[in-house]
Amino acid sequence: MLRSAMDVGARSLPARRALALACGMALGAAQIGAQAVGAPIELGVADYRSYLPETHSLRMALHAFARQVETNSGGRLHVRVWPGAPAGSPQDQIQALRTAAPGAPDIMVVAATGLAGLSPDFELFDLPYALRDDASVDAIFDGGVGQRLLASLAPAGLVGLGWMENGFRQLSSSQARIQGLADFKGLAVRTLPTAVSTQAFSAWGARPVSLPASGVHAALRSGTVQAQEGFVTQLLDSRLYEVQRHVWLTNHSFGAQVLVMNAAAWRGLSEADARALKEAAIAASREQRAGSRAEARQALAELSSRGMQVHRMPPRTLEDLADATADVRRRHPAFLQLGSSPVSRLMQNPQ
Repeated sequence: MLRSAMDVGARSLPARRALALACGMALGAAQIGAQAVGAPIELGVADYRSYLPETHSLRMALHAFARQVETNSGGRLHVRVWPGAPAGSPQDQIQALRTAAPGAPDIMVVAATGLAGLSPDFELFDLPYALRDDASVDAIFDGGVGQRLLASLAPAGLVGLGWMENGFRQLSSSQARIQGLADFKGLAVRTLPTAVSTQAFSAWGARPVSLPASGVHAALRSGTVQAQEGFVTQLLDSRLYEVQRHVWLTNHSFGAQVLVMNAAAWRGLSEADARALKEAAIAASREQRAGSRAEARQALAELSSRGMQVHRMPPRTLEDLADATADVRRRHPAFLQLGSSPVSRLMQNPQ
């Protein structure tokens, strides 16, 4: 029996509606997918300190990094530079970064010393005279040794992106003149509260004194300590020129910093975006190091204008200081572990 066209159309109406609904859902899903693909991946980067001004070389480098990542990725990645630091101690911050804890950034600048608990080799930079000058620093950072050190963070859930710096630590004194190893004998020096720093100054015959940074100015003014170690920019920022007369360019240890990223966040990037981010990190790190060295030169000029005398140490004195702390380097667990590996050899002779 033949059915009328009207009958056929009536019976097929539900099917048509179902087909239209399915098409609409597919179109909506496609639109949502297109929006997701088009939306940039948001990443946050922070420094472990909250007190640096925006004009500081590190803050400027982080902003340059963010801009370069967006450019390199064609807008697929967007990096937000945090205005402050994550909560907690440096160790708390690193743990939060590793585990992607709530409130943690995806990328962070940390002190190399803070990574020593995860990979002991990172404490090498704090050892006395492991590095001698900017050239030896760059040879490590930009060479295979630096890459191997960054790669050693992988088991801890971190990806090393680049090397930044605070620079070399120097010695400053109130009245004491330090021209040879014998001048350290009995000198009360405020040192870093670390075993390595205490051992180094003890090997030179000095009397290490552990004080919080907030108490150094008063201790120097009262004569509780006669000298202190630190970065020359700290001398300026802490106004230690008010209570000291001399800066001695000893270059006795180095403040390395590392730009690191949560490994899971890194794995979530495409190969192209990971490459874009890594290239931006390397460029920003080199920019920061150049800026840090310029800041140190500017700080020395400013300290000189404020009445401090800046002294370059005789090469023979620097060799004596290095020789006197040879046992400190050899006894360090990182050196014992490395033995005659390329890392320990290059740390001693990076050329």
